[in-house]
Amino acid sequence: MLNDKPTQAEQAVHTEAEQHSCEQYVESDAATLDPPPNEGATDPAKEFPAHTRYAVVASCFMMQALACGTIHAWGIQQEYLAAHNFAGNESKIKTLSYIGTLMYFSQYLWGMLAGWMADVWSYRKVCFIGVVFLAIGPLVASFCNQPWQYCLTQGILFGLGAGLVFNPTSTAPARWFTTRRGLATGITVAGVGVGGLVIAPLTEFLVQNVGVPWSQRIAAIYLFVLGSISCYFVRVPFQDKTRTLNNFDWSAFRDRRFAVHALMVSFVTAAYLVPYTYLPQFWTSKGISSKTASVLIAIANVSSAVGRLAMGFLRTALVLAISTVAALLIWPFATSIGAGLVMGIFYGFAAGGYWTLLPLAAAKLFGVDKLASYTGIFYSLSAVSAWLGNPVAGAILANPGHGTNYIGMIVYIGVLWAVALVFATINRRSYSHRIFVKE
Repeated sequence: MLNDKPTQAEQAVHTEAEQHSCEQYVESDAATLDPPPNEGATDPAKEFPAHTRYAVVASCFMMQALACGTIHAWGIQQEYLAAHNFAGNESKIKTLSYIGTLMYFSQYLWGMLAGWMADVWSYRKVCFIGVVFLAIGPLVASFCNQPWQYCLTQGILFGLGAGLVFNPTSTAPARWFTTRRGLATGITVAGVGVGGLVIAPLTEFLVQNVGVPWSQRIAAIYLFVLGSISCYFVRVPFQDKTRTLNNFDWSAFRDRRFAVHALMVSFVTAAYLVPYTYLPQFWTSKGISSKTASVLIAIANVSSAVGRLAMGFLRTALVLAISTVAALLIWPFATSIGAGLVMGIFYGFAAGGYWTLLPLAAAKLFGVDKLASYTGIFYSLSAVSAWLGNPVAGAILANPGHGTNYIGMIVYIGVLWAVALVFATINRRSYSHRIFVKE
């Protein structure tokens, strides 16, 4: 009878081969080592308890809520400072108005650095460094008394923290899921909308009762405490130790699909915030009260949170098409409360949902192994768009009709969304002819 058991020498050779094939992977703060590429498991986290991946989603949700919710709430502090600390000083009030855009710009600018460091070093450690800057920004700002000082602290320091947190937490859940990747990512980025809904009224309460400085100090405390607890659970199933901080992968820049995807992200980033900024002004110019306009924007934010959660089941091209229709065909006629409600719901749902699909589309095109690095590059390349979107819209609005004719600005936003749709369609057709439906 033949002996089917391997000899001792064969076992030694087999063991050595296994070790060699796996030695390129490192545990770091990852949950485990990745199986060698030629063995490819369909579910990268199937070896671990279910609660591990759910803890990652919950912690990423919290981090997004803290970072982005604080950005959305800055306007409350800005309004108070303009009305009390710098009342009548137009130059200082104008400088204050740059801080929100500076926070938004910084959040994207550092995406490339954050993604690269997360992929080759540690998701958890990058997030913790981000949390430190999230807390230092408002803490130092609480002792400031000049707008340029707020730009450096609340704008740049906090923006750096938001950038280091945003990209890793946007992409980590996708590394844990396959069949439910869209839902996991949707839950995570829904934290942006939920954070705004919670932190904005909290900031309003603190500003009115203890003033801006103490509201910033209290924010620094809860940002550090809740952020530190959350970032402990931010991890991925595996990390590749052959990639180091000294060998950045530039190969993506030679990929045509990468360039097309980057252009799509840039056009969307330029368009995204403009309606949220100018819709209240548009509605009040049409006779709707400022209080009702603020309610309509709040509804748009709620719809955005729902869209971020639900869009994991739809396609990028479809979302961009809905946003284009909302901008070009609904906004010009949203001159009543009912029409404004339709605009807020449609635009909030589609435009907010896009941010769920951005990492999912990147994962589909380029895989998940370098997802944080690639998504970070997209964010950094679109930082200029984040900086220019609102000012360009404002300049268009200021020319014809002396700030009362919105058609030029509306067309500008619609064209940005439409061009983004073209780029999304080009990349979608590189692997499927079904443009608007999920496969």
